[in-house]
Amino acid sequence: MSTIVHSLRDYRTPTKAQQFAQAFGLPDDEAPYVDAAGNRAEILSAILSLSTPDMDGAQEDLVFAGRLTLTPSFLCFASQGDRGRGCRIAIPLSTVRRVERLNTRDVVFALGITVWHGTHMIFQLNALRPSCEGFCNAMRVRLRAHLGEMKQLQPFLDSCYSEFLLKQSQDDVQEKGKGKEGTEADASEALKPYQMGLGATFGFPGDPKKLKEKSKMRLWKEYLRLHGRNITLLRYPQFTKLVQVGLPNMLRGEIWEVSSGSIFQRMAHPGLYESLLRDHEGKTNLSTEEIEKDLNRSLPEYAAYQSPEGIETLRRVLVAYSWKNRELGYCQAMNIVVAALLIYMSEEQCFWVLDTLCDRLLPGYYTQSMAGTLLDQKVFENLVQQTMPVLHEHFVKNDMQLSIVTLPWLLSLYINSMPMVFAFRIIDCFMAFGAQVLFQVGLAILKINGEAILSVTDDGTMIGLLRNYFRSLGDSAYPESMDERRRQITKFQQLLVIAFREFSVVTNDTIDHERKRFRQQIVQEIEAFARRSAIRNLHFHGRFTKPQLILIYDHVVESIYRARHAPESLTQGEHKVLSAADPTQDLKEMRVNFTTFRLFLSEIATWARDEYIVSNGFQERIERRVPDQTLARRIFDYWDKDKCGSLTLQDIVTGLDEIMFLDGDMAGATAWFFRLHANGKEKLSKNDILALSESLLFMFRNEPGDEHLGSISTLISRAFEMAGTSDA
Repeated sequence: MSTIVHSLRDYRTPTKAQQFAQAFGLPDDEAPYVDAAGNRAEILSAILSLSTPDMDGAQEDLVFAGRLTLTPSFLCFASQGDRGRGCRIAIPLSTVRRVERLNTRDVVFALGITVWHGTHMIFQLNALRPSCEGFCNAMRVRLRAHLGEMKQLQPFLDSCYSEFLLKQSQDDVQEKGKGKEGTEADASEALKPYQMGLGATFGFPGDPKKLKEKSKMRLWKEYLRLHGRNITLLRYPQFTKLVQVGLPNMLRGEIWEVSSGSIFQRMAHPGLYESLLRDHEGKTNLSTEEIEKDLNRSLPEYAAYQSPEGIETLRRVLVAYSWKNRELGYCQAMNIVVAALLIYMSEEQCFWVLDTLCDRLLPGYYTQSMAGTLLDQKVFENLVQQTMPVLHEHFVKNDMQLSIVTLPWLLSLYINSMPMVFAFRIIDCFMAFGAQVLFQVGLAILKINGEAILSVTDDGTMIGLLRNYFRSLGDSAYPESMDERRRQITKFQQLLVIAFREFSVVTNDTIDHERKRFRQQIVQEIEAFARRSAIRNLHFHGRFTKPQLILIYDHVVESIYRARHAPESLTQGEHKVLSAADPTQDLKEMRVNFTTFRLFLSEIATWARDEYIVSNGFQERIERRVPDQTLARRIFDYWDKDKCGSLTLQDIVTGLDEIMFLDGDMAGATAWFFRLHANGKEKLSKNDILALSESLLFMFRNEPGDEHLGSISTLISRAFEMAGTSDA
């Protein structure tokens, strides 16, 4: 049995507030601010103006029209038509140093805002004056609320490499008159508090000269100097170009957490990662056991994971996350992604990126069912059918399973499929532009190799063909060209050009639409697979037929789903679902707790529920309620042979088999009922007999007439007489 069905059923389309937070990479509790009067702090039409010096020192004005929104903790701006490649800003209010109203014409309302790193922005608010005044008042209130946080900024900013990089540049200018030896001595003595990944110790993948690290760093240093850095970074079209060209090794981890929004989570929860490790030190669970099995399988070709230091770093991040997200815990393939992230990120940075990855960027990917991956695989196959119908027909005609090839691409973010230096370039774009990148790159791979794929008719040959292609990504795409510049274009550069140009129509909106279209189908397929697996794993079927076992399973599943949403009055503080994914429970399969069992019992037994007719004057409906009585607890404890406080599907099947096939055998039913109240004893005490009578009265409470009362009274009298005779 598995809990995967219920997490899929629980899926709800994100609200507008959630979509807003995800679009700007904000924490989930951030939404447009609404003041006490119910007015929303948002300007639908605003113009952002910035003046930045160009290479010659002249001022270059950048102007963007878009929407300006205030949340409780952020000031957000997105240019019109922005699909992640226009101008997008999310500035923490704690970094705002100055706000002033500019002297402009009476019909124009403009604000000048200066942030922590010195960037100056001018917002022209194109709205009615009351709306502009209301926005300014709301902003004043929120700025005052965050005034005390500004003092805490510097320690956090010191953990970002960009701070050290820009400060180092300023120091180099100041030290220009000093000798070389003095400069090197000062640099060696400088304190470096920024967080960095394993690559700083064990080396980064690839040749720095071939990767043009110096030129990339120079371009990024200039961009960060002009357009802010880390939590105040402003994203312009130039940002998109720099990301597509590739990130420098030393900045890659920081840009990843800025692009994904995880940097705001890290800023909002200082010390949480360390406290998770400290509070659970020495504790083990099912997740930690699985983690230990996979540690030595995580990028073993990288030097860090051939050493105790690298393995221990990977272990700490995975264990900490398994304690934070107890329902998910740990799943395979998570170790590959985390091992890759740790090359460029510190443990704490990686921890929060992993949290963002599982909850927001790729929901459902790293779960027991891989539901998110299966859904995206379905979406990918549909996109192949739409964009490359000839190739799709070839797969269908020859019964070739595309998922065998492409599922690992999505699950490992291409890390396990192509050389790491190229996979990290794809992750650069994925963090900045979203899941669409994974689909665009996958489609481009199939298009480039389309002719070769059409010549093969089996999965194994196709896998080998694509493996050879990945090995040659660093080779020239046009080796026979007479043009020197054209010969320098690598196959990987060709791949990105085709992905972003020819498949630009595949956007995040497209992916969301296709996911919505296929989600229910994937839910049904996974539920059917889970049902077959659960019934196949039963070692005792009793006298039940397969259709009857399926019916029992479906009732159990439905009860578990209802228990997840049961009111507190029913759960009485009990855990709603126990599963192997919960590190607090060392269980090999999902189990049913007492709350779920009461709901299950009410589905299969009329005496275990009360039914009421509810009418609103227009229509009537029957409402079921689960009464509170000790009989259900007795049955639960009787079936719980291991006394662990929960039942498996096998326990339920075995228990039902004992009672449901008596077929009018009154003696057998009576014997079972007596055993239920004997609590393992050979004889019933007088208190047990009273409890038995209460159970019988409860079971027959809804029966018409009084005949059952006489029968129960006679049974109890005879029982007391026999008990008295036995005592004598």
